[in-house]
Amino acid sequence: MVSQSDLLHRAEVGTDRKHKWWFRILVDSRALAREYVKTHGLKAHDIMCRYVVSVREDAELRDVADILDRRRIKRVPVVQEDRVVGIITRGDLVRALSQVQISKVAKRIGNAALHKKLYDRIRSQPWINDNCVNLTVSDGIVEVGGFVETTDQRVALRILIQETEGVNRVDDKMSVGLSLRKTVERLHEGSSGTAISASSPLPPDRSAS
Repeated sequence: MVSQSDLLHRAEVGTDRKHKWWFRILVDSRALAREYVKTHGLKAHDIMCRYVVSVREDAELRDVADILDRRRIKRVPVVQEDRVVGIITRGDLVRALSQVQISKVAKRIGNAALHKKLYDRIRSQPWINDNCVNLTVSDGIVEVGGFVETTDQRVALRILIQETEGVNRVDDKMSVGLSLRKTVERLHEGSSGTAISASSPLPPDRSAS
């Protein structure tokens, strides 16, 4: 396969690499020979990439995006039964994203059902401890409080809630980096008729005894 990158460094247009004298000493002579073939070769088989990464025609777009990102390539051939049937580029993925309807009309879901749905989604994530998250749901408005360790977790949790069907708005009242006891105090102070009652007494602090 011959790509744009294979034609970037060519002797004809003066874009072939000019190495320092010491570079020629340190680099394997075989590598320098291969580079010369790339920059001076006149046949496709001289400059083409022989080890081509490809995807099947039924590959998921997320897998294609992962290959492009991990391999740091701009396009990947699509094959069907060892025959190339097309090419997917980064531009194709961007165009697919541009056609997605980002704005959505939130479906009305009961408070209890939405509350359960949100906690089920939170519990399925490995990067958050659901025991430190406090949710209050009212007519599609979700107030989220509690404690997260990092700002990244806070942003990720807010996005998880926002993208959940039935959510109209998120009121972010989370705290980042608080101690466990302060988190419990915040949950007691901020909750009103949710998982923890504001009138419930705090457990005694036995650390001093």
